[in-house]
Amino acid sequence: MQMNEKKTSIIWLRVLLGILCLGVAAIFIRSYYVKSKLKDIDIKSRYTFSVEVDAYGNALGKSSLAGTQVQDDSNITNIVPTISELSIEKVADTWVTEYVNQFMNPYLPSTKSVKKMNLDSVTVLDEDNNTVLISFNVVLKNSSTDYFASWDGVTDNGKLKCEWVVSFYIDDHNDNTATVYVSSMLSSEEYGIAKYNEQSGIMASKENTTNTATDLLADYIIKDSTLSVTYDAGGKYVTVPVDVENLHFESGSTSKLKEGSFTITTNMTAFIYGGKTVDNKKIPLTIMYSSDKGLNWTTCELDSIYNASDFYVDFFDEKNGVVVCGYGKTDNENESSRIYSTSDGGNSWTTVGNGPANYILKGVVYIDQNVGFFCYDYVQGMDSNLYITKDGGKTFSKVNLPEQELDSTAKAQISSSGTIGIDQLKWSDVYKEALVPVVDDKGVISIYLTQGKNGTYNEGKTAAKYQSTDKGNTWTYLSQLEITTK
Repeated sequence: MQMNEKKTSIIWLRVLLGILCLGVAAIFIRSYYVKSKLKDIDIKSRYTFSVEVDAYGNALGKSSLAGTQVQDDSNITNIVPTISELSIEKVADTWVTEYVNQFMNPYLPSTKSVKKMNLDSVTVLDEDNNTVLISFNVVLKNSSTDYFASWDGVTDNGKLKCEWVVSFYIDDHNDNTATVYVSSMLSSEEYGIAKYNEQSGIMASKENTTNTATDLLADYIIKDSTLSVTYDAGGKYVTVPVDVENLHFESGSTSKLKEGSFTITTNMTAFIYGGKTVDNKKIPLTIMYSSDKGLNWTTCELDSIYNASDFYVDFFDEKNGVVVCGYGKTDNENESSRIYSTSDGGNSWTTVGNGPANYILKGVVYIDQNVGFFCYDYVQGMDSNLYITKDGGKTFSKVNLPEQELDSTAKAQISSSGTIGIDQLKWSDVYKEALVPVVDDKGVISIYLTQGKNGTYNEGKTAAKYQSTDKGNTWTYLSQLEITTK
C-alpha cells in the first residue's frame, strides 16, 4: 500500500514537473514571439508617415471602393469621385487615425502604446495649401510615460489632448487612388505666430540666426566704393571713412559684408576691417566705431593678424564690448580664434583669450558681457560643437543638452547601415549638430540640434528645439520641428 502511494506521488511529481517545464517553455516561446513581432514593428514619425487612400478618402485596404461601379437601365455609370474632389477634412481624418493606429499594436510596450483615440474636429485653415487644424485626444496605456512628449499635448482627465496644424501633399496616382504625405507640421501656437509674421511681411519659415546686431531702421549700403550707414531706413546716409577694400565681404559678393563683422545701432556702430593683405600691404586687424550715429569715427588696432576669416562684434552698453576673430584657417576643419574686450567704449582693447576649440567658427553670440556662446562647424565624433562662457571668454564648457527618446523610425534608418545596433542608438546619434543660438528680445535663448549633412531621420528635415530662460544655466526640451536653413 505504501509502495503504491509512493509510486503515485512520484507520478504526480513528474506530472507537475512536466507541467512546469511546459509552462516555462511556453513563456520562453511567447517571449521570443513577442520580441520577433516587436522587431518587425516600424513606427513612422509624423513627418515620414504616409497613407494610401481611395477617392473617398478611405485608407486602402480598409474596404476601399475605388473603381466601384453601378449599372442602370442603359449603361454603366462610374459613381466614384475623382481625387481632385477629395475632401481635405476626410484626408486629415484618415491620416491621423492611421497614424495613431501605429501605437495600438498589441505587441508594443505599454510606455509606447495608445489604448484608444477620439477625433474631436478637423478645421480647414488654408484650403489652397491643404492646411488643417486637427484636434484629437488619446488614452495612453501608461499615463506616466513621456514617450509622447513630442506630440505637444495637454493631459486632461487621463486623456492626452493634441492640436496639430498639418499641411498635406496629395500625390494623385490617376487611378482614383493617391498617397497622402505631410508637407508641414506645426503646433496651433506656432501656426498662429507664423500667420501673424506672414501678415506683417516677415518670412516665418526662416529663423533669424544672424549674429549681426542692427536696429530696426539701421542699415548700410556700399555704392561707388563708399560705405554709408543709415539710422532711418534710408532717409539719410552717413559716409563711413574706411577704404572698402579693407573690409570683409561674404564669399562672391562686393556689396554684402561678412556676417558678424559689423554692428549698427543708435548707441554704437562698429566695423571690423583689415586682418588681411591688400595690394601686397599687410593691414592689421582693426575696428572703426562711432557712438554718435556717424558724426565722429574712431579707429583702434586690435591685433597683428593678417589671415582673419570669421568675426563677431557687439557692444553691450556705451562702455563694454567684445570682438571675436577667427583666423589662420588651415583646412576645412581647423582655425584659431581670439577674443578681445573693451571697457572704455572702444578706445582700448584687451586680449581675453582664445576660443575653446580650434575648429572653424560657425558663429558667436553673447547674451551680455559675461555670457556668450561659441558654435563650431560639426566634425564627426564631437560630443558637442557648442560651448558657453560665463566669464567673458576666459573659460568655457561644452553645452550638453538633455537627451530624449527616439522612435523606431530613427532606429530603423540609422541601424540599416549596420554600424550601430538598435539597442545602442541614442538621441545624440541623430540630433548632434547645434546651430548658433538665437536670442529674442526677452533674453530667451533657443538652440536647434540638427541632424547634420547626412541626416535621414524624418528625411533629415527635423531639428530638436531647446530653450533657456536663465542665460544657459538650464535647458528645457520643447519639441522636434521642421526647420528651414540657408
